[in-house]
Amino acid sequence: MNRRWKGRVDPTSVKFVGFFFVLVLALTLLIQVAWVDTNIIGPYTEALTRIGGRLLGLFGYQVQVHGTLIRQGTFAVDIRRGCDGVVASILLISACLAYPFSWRDRLLGTAAGYGLIFVLNMIRIVGLFAIGVDGSIQTFNFFHTYVSQFAVIALTMVFWVFWASKRAVVAGR
Repeated sequence: MNRRWKGRVDPTSVKFVGFFFVLVLALTLLIQVAWVDTNIIGPYTEALTRIGGRLLGLFGYQVQVHGTLIRQGTFAVDIRRGCDGVVASILLISACLAYPFSWRDRLLGTAAGYGLIFVLNMIRIVGLFAIGVDGSIQTFNFFHTYVSQFAVIALTMVFWVFWASKRAVVAGR
């Protein structure tokens, strides 16, 4: 047993964890609301699809984009919930907003982290599409299911830990 523990709980840590979970729950419930899904998440996912299609065009792919579907020949991907970076964004937003920094720092961390998630998601969309067109469906499924989902969440967590530790050093914590 750690002798320094002595049964004390840091109230700042408890507030952070509590606020984090409340935000995750609230934002998760919010994206379940039909109006939010139809008017925010759906159009956002379609925008991701259009941008991904344009990026694929820059890499020489002759794709067609319809709604959340990117197609070339007989291969197509449908960007669905879970593939749009919204869950990673909810986790990041909740962690940044719950952390005990100034609101300016929290908002800057949220914006920078969201930018990272957006870029990672574009890499994910383009990379998975290229694997699907140029490789086997088994390879696509492996990268889709195990590698890309893990990478987005893991790199988002690494960003947050880096952000929180750097900001804590600057703030003298």
